[in-house]
Amino acid sequence: MHAFLEVVFMVVIGAIIGGFTNYLAIKMLFFPREAKYIGKWRLPFTPGLIPKRRHEIAKQLGKLVVEHLVTPKSIEKKLLTSQFRNELSQWLIERFVMWMNAEWTIKYVCEFLKIHVHESIVSTWIGENVDKHYIRIKQKIMSRTLQEIFPNRLMGEIDEKIPMLTDRITQKMCEYIGSHEGAEKIEQMVDRFLDDKGMLGSMLKSLLGNISLAEKIQPKLIHALNGEEARETISQMLEKEWNHLKNQPLQEVLPVLPDEEIALWIRDNLAEIVNEINILNTPLQSFVGQHQKQIIDEVIPHLSEKMIRLLANQVQAIVSKLQIAELVQHEVESFPIQRVESLILSITSNEFKMITYLGAILGGVIGLFQGIIALLF
Repeated sequence: MHAFLEVVFMVVIGAIIGGFTNYLAIKMLFFPREAKYIGKWRLPFTPGLIPKRRHEIAKQLGKLVVEHLVTPKSIEKKLLTSQFRNELSQWLIERFVMWMNAEWTIKYVCEFLKIHVHESIVSTWIGENVDKHYIRIKQKIMSRTLQEIFPNRLMGEIDEKIPMLTDRITQKMCEYIGSHEGAEKIEQMVDRFLDDKGMLGSMLKSLLGNISLAEKIQPKLIHALNGEEARETISQMLEKEWNHLKNQPLQEVLPVLPDEEIALWIRDNLAEIVNEINILNTPLQSFVGQHQKQIIDEVIPHLSEKMIRLLANQVQAIVSKLQIAELVQHEVESFPIQRVESLILSITSNEFKMITYLGAILGGVIGLFQGIIALLF
């Protein structure tokens, strides 16, 4: 019985010594937090390992984060996931809908972005850009035909209007010929015609006496114009002229005007339009309202895809510019030492406990062997 108690005693003592030794070793990682001195002699193992190696720990943490945790490859992989793409698209859509519902104006957006803007600035910008681009646009447009400039739908509508235009021309011609002014014009033309014929014309005038040729010709002309043949002739002439016109370069169709006058006219009219519609105080929804569904369904997903691709291609440069390793090192070094200890303990506390228990177990096992050896020898 005495021998058994002696072995148990040695096991308990060994376990206490082993557990306490490991516990003390763990504590010496953190304490003391500063060097201890006896006179001028610094006690060994002071300060503790972590306070003493704080700078190296911060540096290695930064290196660990950059090389193994937040790497350009891992960031790029995250950016290219469908989940991130959908989240970005959804966020952009929510912001867009919020801006539309808030009825933000161009002026408000500019003020929000700290951009000073005024109607006079818009007018100045219009003037500068008209002068800058007018010649280039003119050269590009003037060399093109009407058929190339205007959409096919508009050209088709003009073609369809020719019969109506024919009727309109015929109607106006009949109204003019049947009017008093038209009768006088016909009379003048007849007189001029007879005068040009010399003696023959004078003889005809004498024979006709007081009979007015204009009164005879007037109804005949009106009847002829109302006839199908005249309408067909006028319609063919219009179609022929229009087909010729729409295939001519614009510079041959329009009169040649001085560039300065045209540019000035464009500047003045655009500036006047901008002032009248008060463009700066117009809600953004007025510009994009009818296209809102298309923007949400097509433009924003396409934009988010482009943004992600751009970011993914520049990840390496962005990470390099951010200097994440130095950032982590600086932040860790700025932590109070107690916070660094809490951070390490929050990660390793269970492991430290297991190390303490393992020390106690090993100490107990060693004490057991010592007790057995003592009994045997």
